[in-house]
Amino acid sequence: MSTGAGPGRGERLARSLRGMILPTAWATVSGLALASAFAPLDWWWAAAMGVAGLGVIARGRTWGRSAWLGFVVGLAFFAPLLHFTVPAMGNALGWVALTITEASYLALLGAAWSWVSRLGPLDDGHGEDGGTIWRGTAARVAALAALWAAVEELRSSWPWGGFPFGRLAFAMADSPLLPLASIGGVTGLGLLVALIGALLAEAARALRHGAGLRALTALIAAGAAAVAPLAIHMPSQAESGALRLAAVQGSVADAQDSYARALEVTGRHADETTRLAGEIAPEAVDAVVWPENAADLDPRDHYASARRIDRAARAIGAPILVGAVKYEDDARYNDLLLWSPITGAGPYYRKHRPVPFAEYVPLRSWIRRLTTQVDRIGVDMLPGTGPTTLAVPSASQGRDVPLAIGICFEVAYDDLLRDGVQRGGEAIMIPTNNANFIGTSEIGQQIAQGRVQAVAHGRAVLQVSTTGTTAVISPRGVIEQELPDNEQSSLVAELPLRTTLTIADRLGYWPARLALIAGALLAITGMVSAGRRHWAAHAPRGGYRKRHRASGSVPGTGRSSTIRRKRT
Repeated sequence: MSTGAGPGRGERLARSLRGMILPTAWATVSGLALASAFAPLDWWWAAAMGVAGLGVIARGRTWGRSAWLGFVVGLAFFAPLLHFTVPAMGNALGWVALTITEASYLALLGAAWSWVSRLGPLDDGHGEDGGTIWRGTAARVAALAALWAAVEELRSSWPWGGFPFGRLAFAMADSPLLPLASIGGVTGLGLLVALIGALLAEAARALRHGAGLRALTALIAAGAAAVAPLAIHMPSQAESGALRLAAVQGSVADAQDSYARALEVTGRHADETTRLAGEIAPEAVDAVVWPENAADLDPRDHYASARRIDRAARAIGAPILVGAVKYEDDARYNDLLLWSPITGAGPYYRKHRPVPFAEYVPLRSWIRRLTTQVDRIGVDMLPGTGPTTLAVPSASQGRDVPLAIGICFEVAYDDLLRDGVQRGGEAIMIPTNNANFIGTSEIGQQIAQGRVQAVAHGRAVLQVSTTGTTAVISPRGVIEQELPDNEQSSLVAELPLRTTLTIADRLGYWPARLALIAGALLAITGMVSAGRRHWAAHAPRGGYRKRHRASGSVPGTGRSSTIRRKRT
């Protein structure tokens, strides 16, 4: 006999699914807005709109639905943003895995926002108390921005060092917000973008409820926050002289084929260095910078490679910073080696943050059970433990000039570059090998990261690539010289040397720590509050009170548990 319960449950499920179709569509739009803020489109203003979209659609729903919507935002955001990994790996497996992993952080953000947005101080209620309404609005704006910043810090540092691509700050290279990086660093700049997004979310909510004054106020506040950083002074003049450098872009036509032919990549960079030597005066530069992996055979182990590099160094009359890979004891290391035309191989910087699943494979034995693709990386790259600076002898300065170094993706790790600057780095070098990313958005994303880091640390940045983009970036984040992509070419530049630390570097790790602490406290408080509401709504009242009679009071009432029995 049918009780009618089945059809009712099915109808409720269908209604629930229909109710999630439109929010899921909006979540997709929000994620695409976030992606469009980065290269190749570089619509920096769309980043705040993406934050606003998640803030609106995930608020006031159950944590499970909000987590789903956050996950959809993440998929729509990271799928196009990280598509450059497909040509680099030769298949879509890594792209899919990385996209799902990064999107999971936004699922966490969605769930946390569901809990936090229901906290009492964040609820403006429906009463006539204007002060409560404005306080609730301000609290929601601050809470959403803090949660976003915390989740960005989490995914940029954990696990295995994290993956910082897609941080809101890295979309701001062409925005009026960029100067704030000199005060708050990457964390503070991203927090401001999230704050503007939260204000836009409040404006949309106010318009939906017919509160025009609140909507206008939120929009004015968002606009003011967007232009206020323009008032920040960003000094860029040299403080300890200038370093004369040549940057050589050898151009690699095809990553796999070129590196498979011994000395082809080394030869292209050596030939361009020799050609440049014929165009400039003797000893016109203090040093020459080659990109990451410019030496396809390590000159410390291969005489033929050492001879090609030595000839180029002697021709131009200056030491060469050479990207080389060193193999030792079933491991490899990514080095930037100083090669002197007089003494040969000298000191080096060793990459501190190898890229997981690209340069080494964590949990290799376990993951091999799922796919044999892990064996494409036959020898794991291990992290360096040496200094984050490299001293370059400068004839024009009459001294060794310390430079902060970050190889390739290390440009996205602000803490690593900060350490190099705090240890005396007077300019920043970013050697990179983009041969695997020809024609992808990775190249544009990476140069934007270098521009943001220049402002955050108040240092000139020289980014040198095998294929592009090779560029000179001022301490104000402006590209002053740039080589065409995919062309064998070179440039000569004077980098202003600076010693003053920005406020961001003086604050060090504190902005990131505070963001993580604030986000964790908000999420925990919201989760505990949600648990209490759930318990209060589902606990049997009579049985609940009886279980607490022995204690002499009923929790939540403040009254004695003595209950008079009704006389019969």
